[in-house]
Order: sequence, then C-alpha cells, then structure tokens
Amino acid sequence: MTVSKILEVLRDIVVEVNAPPDLEVSSIATHSSQVKNGCVFVCRRGFKFDSHDIIPEIVEKGAKLLIIEKDISLPVPYIKVFDSRLAEALLASAFFGDPWKDLLVFGVTGTNGKTTTTLMIHHMLTSLGLKGSVLSTVVKWILNEKSYYDDMTTPDALTILSAMSRTRENSGEFFSLEVSSHALSLRRVEAIRFDVAILTNVTRDHLDFHGDFESYLKAKLHIFDLLKEGGVAVLKESYRELLDDKRVRKVTFGDTEESDYKVKDVEVTWEGTRCVLETPDGSCKVFTKAVGDFNAYNAAAAIAALHQLGFDYRELAASLENFCGVEGRFEVVHPARKLGVNVVVDFAHSPDAIEKVLRNARKLSEGRVIIVFGAGGSGDRGKRPMMASIACELADVVILTTDDPRGEDPVQIMEDLLKGVNKQKPHLVIMDRREAIETALTIANKGDTVIIAGRGHERYQVIDDVKKVPFNDREVIEEIIREKASGRRSIK
Repeated sequence: MTVSKILEVLRDIVVEVNAPPDLEVSSIATHSSQVKNGCVFVCRRGFKFDSHDIIPEIVEKGAKLLIIEKDISLPVPYIKVFDSRLAEALLASAFFGDPWKDLLVFGVTGTNGKTTTTLMIHHMLTSLGLKGSVLSTVVKWILNEKSYYDDMTTPDALTILSAMSRTRENSGEFFSLEVSSHALSLRRVEAIRFDVAILTNVTRDHLDFHGDFESYLKAKLHIFDLLKEGGVAVLKESYRELLDDKRVRKVTFGDTEESDYKVKDVEVTWEGTRCVLETPDGSCKVFTKAVGDFNAYNAAAAIAALHQLGFDYRELAASLENFCGVEGRFEVVHPARKLGVNVVVDFAHSPDAIEKVLRNARKLSEGRVIIVFGAGGSGDRGKRPMMASIACELADVVILTTDDPRGEDPVQIMEDLLKGVNKQKPHLVIMDRREAIETALTIANKGDTVIIAGRGHERYQVIDDVKKVPFNDREVIEEIIREKASGRRSIK
C-alpha cells in the first residue's frame, strides 16, 4: 500500500503529511511486537501508555511510515491525523480489502446477554452447515483455529479485520462479533459494516469510562449507524423509540404484543430454558440447555437476526437444542450436586445482572440462595452499593469478597459495597475470594443454591497492572468440592 493510497483512505482526518506519495508499506502494526521491516505503525494515545513515546524503538525495528497524532522531531516519514484510532480502523479495513463486504456480519452489543447471543448466532449457523468465525468475551474462534483467551471483549480494529480477512480467505461465510461500548467509543469497529446489529439491553455499567448513562447509551446506539445498506436493527420492543432518529429497518423482540418476535410461556429448570416464540411467519417451541429466563430473550434476538436474512425459524430453533450455554454465564457446576447443592458461576457485575441472576436462582432453588460477589476495581463506584442492596434484597445470605482490584485498594472497594448492605440481612465480609467461596459451600444446606458472581469465565484475578493471579471460579469450586466429597470437609 502506497502513501498516496493511504492518504485516499484517510483523506477526511489528515492534518499534515511528511512522506513521499510513492513510498510503499507492506504491513500495519499497532504494537511494538508486530513491527516488521517496511511496515506502517499507528501510534495511539492510550489511557496508561502512549506509543508515541516509543517511536525511536519502532523506527529502529524497521517501521517505514508512522501515523501520528502528536508532533515528532525524528526525520522519519509520517502522516499526522486528528484520530489515530479511526485511522487504524480505516487503514486495517482497506489493507485487508474490506473483508466485511464478502461476509454476513453480525454485531451484538448490550449491557448483558451479548456474549450468549453472539455465540448463539455462531452455533445456529454452524449447525446449519455454514462456515464462519466468532469473536466474543469468552470464545474467539477463527474458523477451525483453536480458541484463544483474551480478557478484552472486542479486540482492536487490526485484530478484527485480520480475523475477517482470514475467514474470507478460507471460504468462511459469516462473522459474529460481540461489540462493547468501549469498542464503539474507541472506533474499533468504525470501518466495519454489519448486516445485522443487535442491542440486547441497556442498563447501568461502565460509567467510569463514559461519564454518564446518556453517553453510555449513545455509544451503544452507534452500532446502528454502522449497518450495511438494507441492514437490520434488532432490539427489544421497549427500546424501539430509541431509534426514531435513525433511518434503519427495525425488528423487535420481547414479551409484548407489539413485538415482531414474541416470547411466551417461558419455563426455566436446572436442565435448561423453554419458551414459545411467535415470529412473523409462525410460532415454534424453543429449548436451550442454557439456564435462565433471559436466555429465552437472547434466543429470540438471535433467531430474529437470522430469520430476517432468510433462514427458516424452525430450523434455527431446532439447532438451539444442542446449545449448552456459555462458560461463566449462569453456568451450573454439576459436581456440586453430589453434595446436594446447586452452584452457579456467573459474570454478573452490574446491578441489573445481579438482579436477573438472583431472581432466576430464587425461582429454581429448593432452599436458600447464597451469593458470593465483589466489585471490580478502577470502575464505576456508583454501582457498587446498588449491587449490594439488590443482593441483600434477593438473596438469603450475602458474602462480600474481592473481585479484580485492578490497582484500587480492595478495602475502599469493600467500603463502597458495604454502603448498600442491609445490616439486618445475614452477611459476611471475607476478603480472600477462595475462602469466601469455601465458606459459602460450607454453610450451604441440602437444596440451597450458591451463586458465585462477578468474574465468570475469567482465568486470572487482576491485582494491578503488573500482578495477575491464576484464579478461575469454576475450577476453584470444583477443587473445594473434591475436598469435601473426599471427606476432608462436609456440608451440613
């Protein structure tokens, strides 16, 4: 790609050019480890690190051209832009030949439910014989490549477009992408166009980043500005009016008569979730092994998205019978049943998510509901007492513990949580997360349900920017259960 081509791609955001038009670059990099001889390097100003500061190292490694936001003194070819994140997205799409044009592309955003909905779409399409890829918080499959772990919900633009390119080159037909509000705000998907964009729901979260709920909502709704011509916007019927100012085709799901896809007769057991779904072309029964009434609505959104593209709603519903749910999303830890209790691991880390998880647990539990949770550090402090208040309202026993401190003082996080605690509710503060989980399992009686919330699938507990401790809630639970089952400890 030549500088003249790059300038054509970036024409609306270029501030200054100091590079010959015939200079040619062979690859794009955004991280020092990606730098190859002859590449163009996109400098980004991050929240904790500014890659403008390592330009000498980047040039020494072989970068031929820089995309910058700040003035530099080195005699190296550069293009200065007013938004390097947008530049990265536009360049990546152009460099890989706009792969989204040749794929069915699904974007799913929302406060809760987006991971499950994203994976339901992938599951249904692969069940029907299509080849494709998925990038989500939990699973990242590029066709048949082994899934890799990454703690970022939506990766950077270069990673996404590269994955789309590999999907297209290997005869893939679709791409299912979980899209966070951060990704929408930071331009990671700005150069992509979606065939279907889905909004599962919007409740309070990430206000530490967005500042207020209105800004958070605006970021979420931006996904509908990124639809292909003729693309479909899928959202809850109660949110329809949020798109009044957007000229897009709206399709809704929900439990009201006005919904285009109506969810009825929801039934939840420990084996899964059933409902009846009325579509514009007829009704069908839906069953998924994913537990929770919210999964009926996730399924409705996913089916609506694919049905609008011409897939048979009955075949879609039938394919969900083998969908077993998502790691860390109301995930039932089956070995616990040997001890007479039900244990659930869930990613719930917002007030709405805590409420939904506890209401479902309350319906299912034969005995008490015990919850263990904390709050992530360096996040929205305002939601912490709200989460604690909801937990005290809906659970029988509340055990507060650490989540991922992320450099924040765990004691301060706990103090924020305690502001929402009902002192009349049985509660404990146990800072050590493993001890808190073990305590919950120890006090659980036969028939009780124990919810371990907040971290879900995560494999590490993030203490600060440097220290990460291996810790997976389900693995810890299973280890404790094995100890108890062997007789070293016993549940009453």
